[in-house]
Amino acid sequence: MTGLMGTELVDPNPEGMESGNDDPGAAAILDAAMRLLADGGLTAFTTDRLAAEARVSKSSIYRRWPDKKAIFLALMHQWANRAEVEDQGALVPELDQWFADRQRVYNELGFRQVAASLVELSAHDSEIGEALSRYRRSTWNTLREILNRAVDRHEIAEGFDVDHLEQFLLGPIYYRAVLEGLEVDDASVAAFRTLSLAALGVVPA
Repeated sequence: MTGLMGTELVDPNPEGMESGNDDPGAAAILDAAMRLLADGGLTAFTTDRLAAEARVSKSSIYRRWPDKKAIFLALMHQWANRAEVEDQGALVPELDQWFADRQRVYNELGFRQVAASLVELSAHDSEIGEALSRYRRSTWNTLREILNRAVDRHEIAEGFDVDHLEQFLLGPIYYRAVLEGLEVDDASVAAFRTLSLAALGVVPA
């Protein structure tokens, strides 16, 4: 995976903690952890409750992760998926694919609650904060690639700062989903799309 600046993304799971990708039992526990965070946030998250939710013993959890921090890091590792948008030869269809992917991800059940819990954790733990930052970079980097292709195709002016463009396009949809806790519905996506293209000076065919 690549990061925000186009460099290789550092694995959010550098300690080799079990992410669930190769262990169905670990994946089931992480799914249960997601449900706990979605239902009650950090206050509801204890190892006892996680064991009960996942229907496993606490020793089964500790065999995979030594503490709750390791579980949270594994959760972010499992979450670190990014929008896959192939080169369509034009900015508009690529942006449409990106918006559709983010709409799907941000509308997933429990997304806001889990995201808010991880943001809260990151404020008190630098390791969690660094992992969350890497996760964000990995998931957002697709938009940077789309913008860079558009610059190369001369669809948008080269004078634009891609860093700021990326933040400008990401901001509204992230704010709506995570900070306001609202559904990213078709109407809001259409509005964000129209505003984004207008800001970029692009007129859809």
